[in-house]
Amino acid sequence: MSSEKFNICFAPATLSDDRISIVWKSKRSGIAVTTYDIFKNGKKVATQEAKKTHYTFKNLMPECNYQFQVIANLENGKTVSSELLYVKTLDKKSVIDVTASPYFADPTGEKCSTDRLQKAINDCPKGGIVLIPEKTTVLSGALQLKSDMTFQVDGTLQGSLDPKDYTISPDSECPGEFNQDGLVLSRYEGWEMYCYRSLVNAGWLNPEDRRNIYCQNIRICGKGRIVGGGNSLGYAMREIYSDSEQYPEYESDGIPGRRTRGRLLSLIQCKNVHITEVTFENPPCWTIHILYCDTVTTNDILIRSRGVDNGDGWDPDSSKNLMIFDTRFDTGDDCIAIKSGKNPEGNEIAIPAEKIWIFDLEMVGGNGMAIGSEMSGGVNDVLIENCLIKNTNYGLDIKAHGNRGGFIRNIEVFNCQIDGCCIHEVAYNSDGKADKALPVIENISLVHCQITDPNKSILLKGFSKGSRVSSLKNIVLKDIILFNSPDQKAKIQVNNVETLALTNVRLRNGGKPSIEEQE
Repeated sequence: MSSEKFNICFAPATLSDDRISIVWKSKRSGIAVTTYDIFKNGKKVATQEAKKTHYTFKNLMPECNYQFQVIANLENGKTVSSELLYVKTLDKKSVIDVTASPYFADPTGEKCSTDRLQKAINDCPKGGIVLIPEKTTVLSGALQLKSDMTFQVDGTLQGSLDPKDYTISPDSECPGEFNQDGLVLSRYEGWEMYCYRSLVNAGWLNPEDRRNIYCQNIRICGKGRIVGGGNSLGYAMREIYSDSEQYPEYESDGIPGRRTRGRLLSLIQCKNVHITEVTFENPPCWTIHILYCDTVTTNDILIRSRGVDNGDGWDPDSSKNLMIFDTRFDTGDDCIAIKSGKNPEGNEIAIPAEKIWIFDLEMVGGNGMAIGSEMSGGVNDVLIENCLIKNTNYGLDIKAHGNRGGFIRNIEVFNCQIDGCCIHEVAYNSDGKADKALPVIENISLVHCQITDPNKSILLKGFSKGSRVSSLKNIVLKDIILFNSPDQKAKIQVNNVETLALTNVRLRNGGKPSIEEQE
């Protein structure tokens, strides 16, 4: 065994009484890894393929000490071991069954049980679990989680189709700002505005102090489903605010009322949140929205929103220290969209999305993996590795409108299979006063990747407005294979690119891709 060591760490917020996840980064150079052996208390418990750089230990005992290690098996027959990790699991938590006494939420889903579920959440002791049990369907409107609790969905949480169930009544004790219509302050498409509540909510937006934390230490888990009202609910929410003269702020891309819609899960100004195992389906627009948050780990979930208008999957928005892995997307829009506000408000608030690690994912529908276009507060330090982005409209889409200002920098994409790669300007979602500066996009690297759709290939296009130019800077393409077909040769299109480094970029048949100036 080599004396060399590699680092593994606990995925933040994943420790519970019976499980924890460990993660590590792929080996970048030297002899390749073939498999990893996973050890618990000195005994091997699993062997897994090299592209899988995480492991979740399940069925642990409460309040017990454990030791974990990973050993990498190399192609030359040698091994490299990780450092040892030690942890003590948490104590066993009390469970509140929402269908049992004294709450009696309807387990058939025929009657709306919002108040009963909310009462169970409010009564939950510190560290406790609120449970929707297996083989039940509980119908509900908006729910508000609190700090130091687990919301476990083993059955189905079904969202109501009535927009009124996602508003706040004037006499409500619900925290946060809301208007006379009962809509809560949130952010949608880059601007803070009043919107309908989401089905599951945690935290709230304080425009006087967006960096403060109002809800923490939450776990959303279970073997069941959280199902929204989909387009039926979204269209109903839109219709109420469809008068563009009265509600101009809610019009998006010419569609009145579009920005009022709630999400399926909304986290605002939260910290230490773990989302795991649950299936999220049929949101009224975005599925999971993470706004002004710190330290959120998402793993082993399934997101389905195909056919939903603006049906994004996982949208981190001016948030930091985020991790998502072992997740599958089949969406109606961007699978992931990293955001940080839109001009001019996003430039003024200036809270970036940063320190985001995205790995071991499958994106098999929708638009793909997006950074932007609402990025006026900046996006920095994003790692995307070991991901399959297949049958999507764009593949990897790093984008901004020329009016945004802001920056996107320090993005690393490693060992991914992608439909295509676009780094470019877009024309949509263009309302809002232009920033004085053009967007800056720099320090972007794609290494050891396959670009699989010859009709998409690679587009690299900087920004220009009159005499002003903001070129793409420090773009690195290394060890890239572009798929081509008999009637379509893959190509790299460039415009306003200041520094582009190409190393071992080739077609699948061994030829060289054409490099064309893009108008």
